[in-house]
Amino acid sequence: MALTPGRLVASRSFAFHICGDVNFASVRAARALLSAESLLRGTEHEHRLRGRRSETVAVSINGRQIQVRDHKPLIPANLELHDGYTLDDFIGELNSRVFLWAGTEKGPCESGKRHIAKYQAEGETFILRVPTSRLFAENTARALEVTFCNSGAARYHTGQRAKRGRSTFVELGAATRSPGDVVEFTFKHSVALPRETQYAKALSGPWLPLANDANDAND
Repeated sequence: MALTPGRLVASRSFAFHICGDVNFASVRAARALLSAESLLRGTEHEHRLRGRRSETVAVSINGRQIQVRDHKPLIPANLELHDGYTLDDFIGELNSRVFLWAGTEKGPCESGKRHIAKYQAEGETFILRVPTSRLFAENTARALEVTFCNSGAARYHTGQRAKRGRSTFVELGAATRSPGDVVEFTFKHSVALPRETQYAKALSGPWLPLANDANDAND
């Protein structure tokens, strides 16, 4: 049975994203998430898109500090690349996309929880929580794809390398696995955040509205 938005919303009713305190003000002002490529392409920092980033970097774009996350969990020795992809090809896919963790009101999937814990241990962060029904409705012009793994990480599983390639990212109409197996929602380049988006500093809350009424008066 094909995976439909309705089935997905029923099982994965919320989506989550984590950002550092450096980026939070920009995300809140724009009420949008931008890919690394969208942020860096055409700037003096474009070289940060080439190769595997071994650390999170902070850059200045138009006078504003932006933090670009590392690729530490993507360990080349643990990868089995498919679809004719090289490591640079796959990193290009990651750089061109925005990712949100699939979950429920109680929290993201296990991969998402581990990801959030990793970056919380490195400094102050903000967690965004979005109802998937509103996320999809706000982004009908953007093609939604899903993954059934943590696409940005590569670990051995039962002695097997992590398989990654273009086919890691699956259109809903081509997905036949259970909606409960979905790990990530991903959009190319950018995603708009609906007014119902909330934020917190911990998964336990308290959850507060992301929308800034002063900026959203014309919505």
